[in-house]
Amino acid sequence: MLKKLFVLLAGICFLGTGAAVPASQEIVDRIVAVVNNDIITLSQLNRVTRPYREQVAAASRSDEERKQRIASLEREMLHQLIDRTLARQEAAKHQISVSDADVQTALDNFKRQNNLNQEALEKGLEAEGITQEEYRERIRDDILQSMLINRAVRSRVIVTQADIEAYYDAHPEKFKGDAKYHLRNILVETESDNRSVVSSLEQGLSFPEAARRFSKAPNAADGGDLGIFDISYFSDAIREAVLPLKKGEYSQGIPAGQGIQIIYVEDIKTSDGQALDQVKDEIQDILYKKEAEEKFSKWVESLKNNAHVKIML
Repeated sequence: MLKKLFVLLAGICFLGTGAAVPASQEIVDRIVAVVNNDIITLSQLNRVTRPYREQVAAASRSDEERKQRIASLEREMLHQLIDRTLARQEAAKHQISVSDADVQTALDNFKRQNNLNQEALEKGLEAEGITQEEYRERIRDDILQSMLINRAVRSRVIVTQADIEAYYDAHPEKFKGDAKYHLRNILVETESDNRSVVSSLEQGLSFPEAARRFSKAPNAADGGDLGIFDISYFSDAIREAVLPLKKGEYSQGIPAGQGIQIIYVEDIKTSDGQALDQVKDEIQDILYKKEAEEKFSKWVESLKNNAHVKIML
């Protein structure tokens, strides 16, 4: 019935009836894109952009910027709708479908994985401005895309052992354990003071004693003890200064507000990481998904190049 209504709207917009539309009658919908034999309407576009419009408005500094941001959002979301329409058309061609039971299973899995009951899910969707039916259709499209990926590109996705090893080595923060740094610092006011501290350290003065003598920080009496940290949360300047240090080493002077600080590594404690064999399958799934999505995007682009797509936004 909905499709018939959209076809009727299309006929009104493009063919005319020979009769004038009363001035008081407001046109509430229009076609914004034609994709082969399907249409995308303004109401469909408004539904998918609605959850993001408030964010765009809040981030805009003027009415003009808001209009530009919304126009950009609409163009981006329209192209996503076009891609999804092409995917659905291709799925229909190959008699690929997603049942209501498939959608419900995926929805139940999502709720279980995120510890959500039905009431919490409904409140979350309401807060995002999404109806339950719209959300179910998004799930249906996602499952359909997964099925199309398997059919269209699976045989062309190859993940080698070398790829897995390279990913493992490139992401030590994920697999090789967390490092916690026990740090001390000395805070001084001038570069001259900083040089004096470094000179004393080079002559053999222990860092805690140097902190007690020279530091202007509140923790000076504690030998400059800062505590134990995951330095990934520090500023770039501090992180870059500390990362190369080994236990018992200290940094050069680092600007700190109105002064300069030297940071000392008292100790480094590393938790047990995961060996490559333990995470091999996980990495393979990550790499497969990434490559499959890239190939799927190219495949959808080829569909678009061979389709009749007309945008009227």
